[in-house]
Amino acid sequence: MSNEYRITAGPFASAWKICAGLGVVGLGASLAGMGVDAKRFAFSYLFAFAVFLTLAIGSTFFVLLQHLTNAGWSVSVRRIAEFFMSALPVFALLFLPIALNTGNLFPWWGDHHAPAAHHAPAHGNPATHEPTGHADTTAPTPQHGAVAAAADEVTQPEHGGPAQHVAGHRLTQSEIDHHLHAEVLASKTWYLSVGFFFARALAYFLIWGFISWRLFKNSTDQDKTRSLTETAKSQALAPAATALMGLTTTFAAFDWLMSLLPTWYSTIFGVWIFAGSMVVGLAVLNLVAYALRASGITGKAITTEHFHDLGKLLFGFNVFWAYISFSQFFLIWYASIPEETSFFHIRWGNGPWVGVSLSIVFLHFLVPFLLLISRNTKRYFGQKGLMAGAALLIVMHVVEMYWLVMPNLAEQRGISAGASEALSLHWLDLTCLLGVGGVYLAAVFYRMATNPTVPVGDPRLGRSVHLDNA
Repeated sequence: MSNEYRITAGPFASAWKICAGLGVVGLGASLAGMGVDAKRFAFSYLFAFAVFLTLAIGSTFFVLLQHLTNAGWSVSVRRIAEFFMSALPVFALLFLPIALNTGNLFPWWGDHHAPAAHHAPAHGNPATHEPTGHADTTAPTPQHGAVAAAADEVTQPEHGGPAQHVAGHRLTQSEIDHHLHAEVLASKTWYLSVGFFFARALAYFLIWGFISWRLFKNSTDQDKTRSLTETAKSQALAPAATALMGLTTTFAAFDWLMSLLPTWYSTIFGVWIFAGSMVVGLAVLNLVAYALRASGITGKAITTEHFHDLGKLLFGFNVFWAYISFSQFFLIWYASIPEETSFFHIRWGNGPWVGVSLSIVFLHFLVPFLLLISRNTKRYFGQKGLMAGAALLIVMHVVEMYWLVMPNLAEQRGISAGASEALSLHWLDLTCLLGVGGVYLAAVFYRMATNPTVPVGDPRLGRSVHLDNA
């Protein structure tokens, strides 16, 4: 049985070589583009990094979920998720261009002790939704310099609130907002520090690397030993590993995505990234399982029952993603706290990003909801409806990561959110996707080409294969 479920020929056998070639070309072109526009490269690369990192993290959570619940039904498809999980350590190397371009990404980098001149809200007063014009993102204005320099001469209102006068000058609403944002950022100085930033990043990659390596090793070792001992090891690791994955994913999202707009914060942001990671992980799992079955590699190990269950998980986690997304939006809108609403002003104000925002609502939630809710979609018609829904969700995950990262580039460059150039596609977006995705997927498909695509040593495999008779 050890020779079964292996890739010996066909597209999957050479997929890792093709991906590696695309990765080298993509990274080479992207690095060349960095010399043309370093800031655009940094944002395009971070976008691509986030797309594939969330896929790897979502796959890891899926594997952990199976061990947490001692699931037998998923044994036939678990190895596919393990392949995408196993390449998670590659992101430690792929992080290097981000580490070298932190100054181009994070407005707090290197100047977080004097943030007032660099983070005035260009979108206007978030509390009143009134535009106030754009702040210079590269140097303080004389008025802002006066605010920073005369901090000791600030006159507070009688009943508290923001400063109203500085050095005899009555502040405008824009300057008050500016001062409030500076205070918010100043409170985060201890966290947004260079040494602590890199220390956290190192901790994330060490934890992710160990968990993915240990789980994959246990699974592949079991192919040879056929012992329940390896399953027991993974089940013993799963609770602590799940907690660590949840914690590190949340803080990595804070560090690499939320801090692009450092005055903004959302306590639900980490859960939002987790939900999106699970959606894209399950969507890719559905498509690859379907392709492997269609090619005959997995034989009869993957059945209609597996797609029915995977489809239900995909549907459920996409609804969960929508719930978290709406909860974040609604609570911030209802509270109308300036430092919270800034994120949505950029993306839901008058400008080109509104169309992208609406596409996420309709194509990431409404259309997949209607498509995947049907039992027939998941079980019949050759699972074509399920595959269409999975493919759509993968595309929309890419769009969502772009929507999450790229508006901050225009904000930092002082481009009005309502201007057409606030949303501008660039060839670096594509080359970075090819570069990061090519390297990551090369590692994934290499593992797939050198290991059985089904965990042949798991004693529960027979139960999973005959799931329809269970």
